[in-house]
Amino acid sequence: YAYFLRSPYAHARIKSIDTQAAAAAEGVLGVYTGEHFRAVGGLPCGWLIHSLDGTPMKEPKHPILADGKARYVGDQVALVVAESYAQAKAAAQLIEVDYEDLTPVVDTAAAKDAGTAVHDEAPDNVCYTWGIGDKAAVDAAMDGAAHITRLEFRNNRLIPNAIEPRAANASYNPADDSYTLYVANQNPHVERLLMCAFVLGIPEHKVRVVAPDVGGGFGSKIFLYAEETALTWASKQLGRPIKWTAERSESFLSDAHGRDHATVAELGLDA
Repeated sequence: YAYFLRSPYAHARIKSIDTQAAAAAEGVLGVYTGEHFRAVGGLPCGWLIHSLDGTPMKEPKHPILADGKARYVGDQVALVVAESYAQAKAAAQLIEVDYEDLTPVVDTAAAKDAGTAVHDEAPDNVCYTWGIGDKAAVDAAMDGAAHITRLEFRNNRLIPNAIEPRAANASYNPADDSYTLYVANQNPHVERLLMCAFVLGIPEHKVRVVAPDVGGGFGSKIFLYAEETALTWASKQLGRPIKWTAERSESFLSDAHGRDHATVAELGLDA
């Protein structure tokens, strides 16, 4: 069974992690932190966009386990694998993490002027600036408009809440160096492609991804997540099948959130 220790901070530097007590706890088979995954690729962005000036979007690193910094409440900091879920969870509480609390950035509309960067690759917290259409013609039309109606509105942030939380069961077969991953995912083909080609470097024909009863998803289970990727990797390290099911409150923290759009719209009208 796997349990993930998660950051209680929205933005914090991880100064040190002491896993000795957890590793020695009853039933524990392995304890892993970000340093174990440094040779492994991070999670990729699903869709790359170029800014108006033609430069590619800033794609910050997304490590499997937080390495050096936690960037949201619930960011996975350590993975504990034990003979039972209760043992894994108890052992995780023995891990001592020395955090340096940093200024959080929680408002998308004000993130550009927050004065602190969540990702070093995006010092102004801007991923890209995108546009479509004829800007000069639009500017001219708006300048000559008899009336302009302006609306500002917020499409609230939401937490996905499927019927069943995310779950995964990963196993490694040393006989043919292959993996089998049972996972609650809406797109197992993309799951395999991204995990193999972009993260773990495993030939796709060596990995079988099975998505049985997904338990509802509504888009939240279409991503490649860190948890099932970590389990797949760790199953070879331990030579044991590993399973994990998210607790409901854990899902609220770790599943991909939606919306949170801060929008300004203007409509130019003639007389």
